[in-house]
Amino acid sequence: MAGAWEEIRRLAADFQRAQFAEVTQRLSERNCVELVAKLVAERRLDVLHTLDGKEYVTPAQISREIRQELQARAGRVNIVDLQQIINVDLLHIENRANDIVKSDRAIQLVLGQLIDESYLDQLAEEVNDKLQETGQVTISELCKAYDLPGDFLTQALSGRLGRIIRGQIDQDNRGVIFTEAFVSRHRARIRGLFSAMTRPTTVSNLITRYGFQEHLLYSVLEELVNTGRLKGTVVGGRQDKAVFVPDIYARTQSNWVDSFFKQNGYLEFDALSRLGIPDPVSYIKKRYKSSHLLFLSAACVGQGIVDQVEASVDEAISSGTWVDIATLLPSSLSVEDSGMLLQQVMRSFNKQSSAIVFIDTVVVSEKFINSCTDLFRDLMHQKAEKEMKNNPVHLITEEDLKQGSILENSFANKKDKKDERRKKATEGSGSVRGGGGGNAREIKIKKTKKKGRKDADSDEESQASSTSRNKHLEMLFMSQEEIQDVLRNHIQDCPEELIIELTEHLIRPLTKSYKEVVRSVFLSSTSSSSGASRKQTIRDLQEEVSNLYNNIRLFEKGAKHFTDETQTNLAKHLLKTVCTDITNLIFNFLAAELMMATDDHTAITSEIRKKIIGKLPEESKGALTKLHASLNGKSLEDFLLCLDSAAVACDIMVKRGDKKKERQVLFQHRQALIEQLKVTEDPALVLHLTSVLLFQFSTHCMVHAPGRCVPQIIAFLSTKIPEDQHSLLVKYQGLVVKQLINQNKKIGQGDDDTMDNQEEEEGAEDIRKELQEVTASVKDLVLRPRKPSVTEE
Repeated sequence: MAGAWEEIRRLAADFQRAQFAEVTQRLSERNCVELVAKLVAERRLDVLHTLDGKEYVTPAQISREIRQELQARAGRVNIVDLQQIINVDLLHIENRANDIVKSDRAIQLVLGQLIDESYLDQLAEEVNDKLQETGQVTISELCKAYDLPGDFLTQALSGRLGRIIRGQIDQDNRGVIFTEAFVSRHRARIRGLFSAMTRPTTVSNLITRYGFQEHLLYSVLEELVNTGRLKGTVVGGRQDKAVFVPDIYARTQSNWVDSFFKQNGYLEFDALSRLGIPDPVSYIKKRYKSSHLLFLSAACVGQGIVDQVEASVDEAISSGTWVDIATLLPSSLSVEDSGMLLQQVMRSFNKQSSAIVFIDTVVVSEKFINSCTDLFRDLMHQKAEKEMKNNPVHLITEEDLKQGSILENSFANKKDKKDERRKKATEGSGSVRGGGGGNAREIKIKKTKKKGRKDADSDEESQASSTSRNKHLEMLFMSQEEIQDVLRNHIQDCPEELIIELTEHLIRPLTKSYKEVVRSVFLSSTSSSSGASRKQTIRDLQEEVSNLYNNIRLFEKGAKHFTDETQTNLAKHLLKTVCTDITNLIFNFLAAELMMATDDHTAITSEIRKKIIGKLPEESKGALTKLHASLNGKSLEDFLLCLDSAAVACDIMVKRGDKKKERQVLFQHRQALIEQLKVTEDPALVLHLTSVLLFQFSTHCMVHAPGRCVPQIIAFLSTKIPEDQHSLLVKYQGLVVKQLINQNKKIGQGDDDTMDNQEEEEGAEDIRKELQEVTASVKDLVLRPRKPSVTEE
């Protein structure tokens, strides 16, 4: 020990001598700086110069000064502040601070600040003081107060819980620190509040009202519920819509649900929602896991109701009736739910093939529908037979034509029997069929027929009248209202809605069945017609066509006595009357061959003829089309040429008349006009008949004239009859014209009672009296006995 002190004293003496000794060489400040710089560059000296450049500092000195400043500032210092204190560049301070942090675990660098453990312990003591005062502190508040990041504070304070800080951190929300007293106080409040609840309550409302800490409340509440301290359940988790349901309420709720379901066999979702059950479907599935429930749109039903509906449906199907399941179900179930239940029952038991569902809730068996259809069987046959007797035009479909085998046979044998029919056509008799005007201005020529013709026509037309209406589904059996009336009369206690839907279901099958009945009636009627009657029909047709053809020729001969203009008017009149009659006869015969016919051929219009033409075969369609078109012309010769072509195309033999036959026709025509003249008192018709008869007496020719051609006939007779007779006709014509003019004026003026009308009525009365006086004389011009002409016998 003594030797050591001696060494120290010796060194001190040497140091003192060196200090007081005079130097032999002195260095300037600039030289010193250059030497230091040189040493630093050669890494032989580790120093740093200050910011003002007057001093050099070693890194160790910087580190010592940093630690001294950190200790002087209670364990927390900002690196920026160290730059002002140590007076070196900030980069050097940051490097030394990092070295210090690496070498000393008790010091941390946080957001540019050096913090040691002593500062954190002091901070924990301050937090503890505040925690004991308030009961809880939040990390977010501490971050604002101490200007430190939350993660750093959470880590620093968590390590000091139980050592410096007397509290605990919320495990679900690590941003809050509680004291045990605070937690116990809140637990007591929560326990008391929720223990007093008797109905479902939203947790968020309680947090707002009583100021609970949200995460602490949920944690404590779950703990109390799990330990059984609180009797209830939390529905909805930790969400805003979380609801606490007390067990007493849940038991009451469950008891009500169980009791209602046991008594009624179903549960309504709306009723459960009114009880406070937020998700009725999930609640029912959870509570009745082992039960077989059928979930509908607004309710669920038990197996008992399903079995009841199934039994009722089975009974209705087996007994051939109908059942409305709405009467078996609770009234609270909607129509939609009832329909879903019924569909499920029908699907599960596979009853669709033997029953149909109407108006969503009514099951109707096929037997019942068939019985409803049977109600119309007799009506179908009655209407089909009635249709045969009436005279609408029937156009049958292509399918009907295929089923009419009798047609195929008739067409197949048509060519083979051509010669036979032509031979039999020559046997026709000479009945007369003429045409004339009707009413006051035209002469109606009587037409004679043989009784056999009527019988044959009856057979043929009865075949055509049983065909279907047309190919466009116009043949309707009954209207919906009529079908509904029949169903109401035969079905008792049936809802009106079921009647309507049942009618809509039946109308198409009934219409189809009616077509089948019509077809069967037609086929039975056609099959019953004998070949002899068809031959008779063809023979009568040829006879009637021949008679009308010869009448047209005779009328054409009479028309040639007049001027061209009058001949044209007479030809048009013939085309509209007699020529149309003969055309319709031919078309009606062809219509019967094609299962298209009319009972009265005069009812055939131009449109009907066009339809018939459309169904004709190609070999006869052209000739019949020209014949139809010639009716709209002005030439009788064109019509007769078309008639000859049509007769050849249709295998109709037209027999030309001879002289003897013409005399018979003239005589019968004259006698028919005379008989009509005897019974008529109409002045206009008297004038018309008298003029035509005088024309025939003077020319021995028939004329078929309309009323407007009477003046031309009278003018023609001026050179054919005595002058006094012609003057009488002219006078009578004038009176007739005046009477017609007065009648037209009276119709146009109406019932106005004026002096002019009275004068006109007096004048009309004078004309009427004068006509009555002259009418007898005019009739005598024809009716007085006269010697018949040789050519008319």
